[in-house]
Amino acid sequence: TALTTMMLARLLQGFTWKLPENETRVELMESSHDMFLAKPLVMVGELRLPEQLYPTVK
Repeated sequence: TALTTMMLARLLQGFTWKLPENETRVELMESSHDMFLAKPLVMVGELRLPEQLYPTVK
């Protein structure tokens, strides 16, 4: 739905995405027997804005 798409977009936009320290590049090769990636995509998300700008939940 449109709401799900918007929520995913906000999640992706809210972080700066980087590779884990032990990875040098992203491999987007398909598996030979199905439509999944041969190697799972793993990214590390870091807050894009300073932490004090995000609301806290108590």
